[in-house]
Amino acid sequence: MQIWHAIQGMPQQARIPLVDLALPALRRLSPQQFEQFRATTEKLVASKAETDLFVYMLRKIVVRHLERNFFPQQRPITQFYALRPLAPDCGALLSAAAYAGQRNITEAYAAFAQGAESLNRAAHCEIPWLPPDQCDLSRVDAALARLSQAVPQIKKNVLSACAQTVAADDVIQEGEAELLRTIADALDCPVPPFVQSQETSAPAAPEA
Repeated sequence: MQIWHAIQGMPQQARIPLVDLALPALRRLSPQQFEQFRATTEKLVASKAETDLFVYMLRKIVVRHLERNFFPQQRPITQFYALRPLAPDCGALLSAAAYAGQRNITEAYAAFAQGAESLNRAAHCEIPWLPPDQCDLSRVDAALARLSQAVPQIKKNVLSACAQTVAADDVIQEGEAELLRTIADALDCPVPPFVQSQETSAPAAPEA
């Protein structure tokens, strides 16, 4: 509450770095304090009729960076050694990543195709392109839960494909960065936060 007013004008692209800066302090919470913090994040997610991407990302970061700090015995068990059984899950992630940064279906599909190309070969099957209602955050969450049980090389390949998707137009928007960071954390393949400086254009000089 003391810093609430100070952060209201914070630009969106600063949110991921701010979360990173907070993590070392959060790791120093007592077990009881952490339980309170975790319950608060869960209430925050539940309070929204449609989960906000940043809130979802925050919850995933809490799971990876903090729950494992307090409960180190909770580790995912490797169950997938081939990509093919995970093709539908890859489709959900790549489709969601494509929709996150493109203005229309045509551009979204082009971004998806760019990211799916390498995974098609690795999976020996086509990665499915999904409509928006089949790759919402609940579907993304289920896909990440399965992919988190894959061997590291599969995780690396999937994250690389997601990165190619969001970078297909050479511009990584804040929403795309947040989704990519979420995927990276869930797969234990952390990537640096994407921070784009806001360019301000000077007014044109009047003609002589």
